[in-house]
Amino acid sequence: MPPRSNGPRSDEPNLARLLAYVADLELEVDRLRRHNHVLRREVRAALESLVAPREGTEAALGEAVGQLTGLLRDLHEPPGYHPAHDQVVDIAVRPLAEQVFRWQQRLLGAPEVTLTLELEAEHVEWFPTRLRHILDNLVCNALKYRDPDKAERWVRLGLRVSPEGYEFRVVDNGTGLQESERRQVFDLFYRAAPIRAAGLGVGLSVVRLLVEQSGGTLTVDSGPGQGTTFVVTLPRYAVDDFLF
Repeated sequence: MPPRSNGPRSDEPNLARLLAYVADLELEVDRLRRHNHVLRREVRAALESLVAPREGTEAALGEAVGQLTGLLRDLHEPPGYHPAHDQVVDIAVRPLAEQVFRWQQRLLGAPEVTLTLELEAEHVEWFPTRLRHILDNLVCNALKYRDPDKAERWVRLGLRVSPEGYEFRVVDNGTGLQESERRQVFDLFYRAAPIRAAGLGVGLSVVRLLVEQSGGTLTVDSGPGQGTTFVVTLPRYAVDDFLF
């Protein structure tokens, strides 16, 4: 019989994979909850416009139909993959970013905010659900803290590619954060559960956990009235890599 090992067996890799999966699943539940809220609100508003007679009925009907058409179009777009699908795949970044931005615009009532994409590559090889969740929550934060006093409100998403991995940069010209709030952001990042009701964004604590358990980093730079910049670095994986 082979000798029995009395040394401690490390379960850290398996624990890291489990934490990443749980974080991913938590963010997927949160995303579906928010999408359900958007659907209920927009469908109700469109139906009220269709049945309530008022001045400019023809224009109102056209607007309501346009809203419903756009909503149905987005619903028919591929939503990504379930968190259980942990395989690395080729992801088209531009349509993903545009869809995430449109949904967050609907959720937060921010049609006036514009999106600019500065992409060094149109595709990345990574975990599709995780990337969606990361972008979804960072764009949510940017739109939520847009500055109403600025004539132009925008969000810029950049992608840089290196042999080691990918750097995503989400920049906005919103209200920004005070120094004390920046410290609070990092405190929230290390909470054990997502802070859904917190004033600093939905799921940012889980996003930080998800990024770090995937081998990446997440940093923030912000100042009062200067907007906020989140930088996410993600390592490269081979297309046949699995977390489990």
